[in-house]
Amino acid sequence: MKKILSILLVAMMIVTLAGCGSKNSENNEKPGDKDSTNTDKKITLKVMDWSDSSKAQKEAFFEEYKKNNPNINIEYTCLTMDQYKNTILSAINSGDAPDLFPLPGGMDLGSVVKEGWFQPLEGLVSDNFKDTFVDGVFKEGVNVIDGKVYSIPEVLQLPNSIIFYNKDLFKKAGLDPEQPPKTFSELREYAKKITEAGNGEFYGIIEGGQQVNRWKTAAHDFSALGGSGMSEFSPVSLLTGESSYADKAMVETFELFKGMAEDGSYHPSTMSIRAPEARALFGAGEAGFIIQGVWCIGVWNANNPDLDLGIASQVISDNGRQGSVAMATANAWMGISATSEHPEEAAKLLEALYSKDYNYQKDCVSDGVFFSLVKGVNDEYLTNPLLKDYYEAATSTATVAPNPKTENPATSQFFLQYNDVSPAVGDLLQGTVAGAISDIEGSLKVLAEKVNKEFDRALKAANEKGANITKDDFKFDWDPMTNY
Repeated sequence: MKKILSILLVAMMIVTLAGCGSKNSENNEKPGDKDSTNTDKKITLKVMDWSDSSKAQKEAFFEEYKKNNPNINIEYTCLTMDQYKNTILSAINSGDAPDLFPLPGGMDLGSVVKEGWFQPLEGLVSDNFKDTFVDGVFKEGVNVIDGKVYSIPEVLQLPNSIIFYNKDLFKKAGLDPEQPPKTFSELREYAKKITEAGNGEFYGIIEGGQQVNRWKTAAHDFSALGGSGMSEFSPVSLLTGESSYADKAMVETFELFKGMAEDGSYHPSTMSIRAPEARALFGAGEAGFIIQGVWCIGVWNANNPDLDLGIASQVISDNGRQGSVAMATANAWMGISATSEHPEEAAKLLEALYSKDYNYQKDCVSDGVFFSLVKGVNDEYLTNPLLKDYYEAATSTATVAPNPKTENPATSQFFLQYNDVSPAVGDLLQGTVAGAISDIEGSLKVLAEKVNKEFDRALKAANEKGANITKDDFKFDWDPMTNY
């Protein structure tokens, strides 16, 4: 009997010690960590995006995550934006979508949710996950569909059409490095002077000319400052509810870029390269200007520490500023594939990406890669003076704009019906700089007519499906010089 009691006592002690050990393990875990005892089954999570500027920080995060979760293997693929869209469409069509991937640019989240691309995050992420973010991140019709979150924004959205300039090349061209261009004519003049000073060694401006999205962004944002009302939120002007592609502000924008091309100010590689390659050539001192986004700063800090970088806001028409660049906090980016075999593990990885207990958000902000959406991160880690300059430049010409989807979620039905017109504004500006398009006004007029026609068709189709919306849902009584 004593022997039996001794055995039972030892067994009880083992169970108690095991329970204490489990509790301590839980207390030491980071958000997103798996139960340390569940290491017998190794799984692979596939992640794909186009965020090349944060690639190094993301790869470091994945290594950190795998150390804390030894049963998780991560296959990460980073492509250019153009490559990404074609690749992800092929992967989805073949039934081999990554576990985590972003919504391709120019596509509507509501549309792809209907097609079964993503699954809702409710029930997968923790109940307080949304509290991680600053206010205004989640909006119905943008990243929330029918009350359920399907996509998380990547970064705090600021305009990505800011003008970076090389101060050393300014000096070589006899320009004041502390006085960047403020108007269309000044940008053209300065680019020409830098080109002439370079004598074939460096040029006035460079762009990732193969990427149509870069031309589209420039056309929308520069014309918006002239009062076009264009934005990424709607195919028509937020001010008039009609296409403004043929309006004066857009024509002047096209004439600026055409003029710089006619002056020979563009780097000769412009039309054959993408944005990352253009960024590298600018960092190497081969161009005076480049129009891109905040992600460039971290890359240049790492790869071109001797670059004397200047940051200016977008230039405005010589006729003066009549509007602002449209800005919004809510955005659709990363989601969990509806066909993922490991949705719970994918959700844990997604949570960890935004957790302050991991280094990714901290590193990206301190390295100058982006502004974080996570509460408190910018306040604590925004120490890079160039990042502060960028924030000031971007917010000086941007205002929070109305978004038809958030103002009336029923308009999502319109975006399900609307088909992008081709060639679009990005294609036309690309062709103009390349010299393939000479009749700017005529080309833009044809585009505007096509957009208005497709708008009316999509509106009718949406109402036939019960949307009950009108053109007034895309037109806002709003002063574009102030936040909506």
